[in-house]
Amino acid sequence: MAYTNYQDTAKEIITFLDRVKTERPDNVMTMFFVQKPSREKFVSFKPQISTELQKKILDMILPLAIKSLQLTVVPYNPVGVADEENELLPPSQVESVDKFLESIKQENLFTDMSELKIGRINFYSIQITYDGYTVYLFRQFSKMSKLRKGIISQLVNNELKEMDTDFLGIDELCDMVLHDDVLLILNHISLERIFNYRDEYLKITNAAIGEIVNQGIMENVEQFSDDCQRDVRIMKRFTDMMSKERLPLFFEHYDRVPEIVNALNLDLEFDEEGKIIYREKSQLFHIINLMSDAYFKSLLAERIGVVKTEDTI
Repeated sequence: MAYTNYQDTAKEIITFLDRVKTERPDNVMTMFFVQKPSREKFVSFKPQISTELQKKILDMILPLAIKSLQLTVVPYNPVGVADEENELLPPSQVESVDKFLESIKQENLFTDMSELKIGRINFYSIQITYDGYTVYLFRQFSKMSKLRKGIISQLVNNELKEMDTDFLGIDELCDMVLHDDVLLILNHISLERIFNYRDEYLKITNAAIGEIVNQGIMENVEQFSDDCQRDVRIMKRFTDMMSKERLPLFFEHYDRVPEIVNALNLDLEFDEEGKIIYREKSQLFHIINLMSDAYFKSLLAERIGVVKTEDTI
């Protein structure tokens, strides 16, 4: 889907959630607790929830979710996002979304909650379906380790009794919202933690390094590749760079790279064929800044520097 107005993509979801909040219909909520035994598999557990508890949960979650969704919506940027902004990404670009949806199909669901290992829950999702419209809310799971180390108690008929501490914590926060071909990210890091998006960074980084190899512009590219794959910051920069098609621009103007390196006094050297000689990790950001065309020269004072984010260029 080509989004023409990012803000409009959230308005329909807000309207739907506000209607559920106001009308408080019965039995519109389903909850899934999800474990990830491997990066390739999601296992979802569906507990039975009374109508009364469903309404209590929705009464707690929906007001803040609606408020959070009213923030400015911008395209997803792997490098980061400004405060007071939500990000939007097509679910088709997040492979693990399909894995989650597959795990909650009736034939794959686990309903025997005795098999659920609370310490292994990665996240939970709340599905809200009303009048043929469905929204999924996602939240990273808090294992509440501090409370687990103590004793949870309650007063019953003037007697202090210990409660079972093997409990599930559900709070009012929401990290992501999914509806059809819209994935709204309210908490930037949650995309990596819930949907393993770091795997996508690695995949895109490998594709970019493949293009670098094909262009033959670097010596010791194997070490460069290994160092890139060990630094998630670099992988995020590659992901952002590739989404903006900056790498072909770098190849097209590669003949100007030595001049820029000299002007900025960067710690980079070239061999007799003009290839960049990669030596160590300290050179990574110099190279990434060059590849993403992040260095600039100001018009007024002719200052030379580097922009903080790709969107600034």
